[in-house]
Amino acid sequence: MKLLNDMDWISFGKLGRTHGLKGELKFFPHDPEEVESLREQTVRLEEKEVKVQSIRGANVPFIIKFEGIDDIDTAKLLTGTEVLAKRENLKPLSEGEYYRFEIEGLAVFDEEGRPYGVIEEIIPTKSNDIYVVRNGDQEWMLPMIDSVVKSIDLEQKKLIFHNIEGLIEDTPV
Repeated sequence: MKLLNDMDWISFGKLGRTHGLKGELKFFPHDPEEVESLREQTVRLEEKEVKVQSIRGANVPFIIKFEGIDDIDTAKLLTGTEVLAKRENLKPLSEGEYYRFEIEGLAVFDEEGRPYGVIEEIIPTKSNDIYVVRNGDQEWMLPMIDSVVKSIDLEQKKLIFHNIEGLIEDTPV
């Protein structure tokens, strides 16, 4: 998910090509774990609001159907469209948990206050997420584990990490 300028609407993903003849489309969510929160919700496709009739599938791409989109020709017009959902429809998270769209864009600093760049991508793995931090041509990967990520401050839009040996190349620890 990516946060857009309009704070009420969040990008959940993009529509791919059509699936079948009855108006279904392939759906590529930013965060597959959040797909269930779209079920039967009203979403925004470009400037139009429509209700999600169904979502099915176990893996990306999911198959999504919207009310009022009942044929392949109408569905084809939506190919490549961003699917936006209301922020208020997200399920609440526990303390210390964050949505991916909240993490992307955070400035990254070590415990001494040295800046390293911005989180531009999150790579999910089975054990923990990996935050891809970029600063110009430089790129680092921070594992989202307690021994590395020390604090996340959404209000200040920053993440503080502990620079363990071997984590950042060419950086004395």
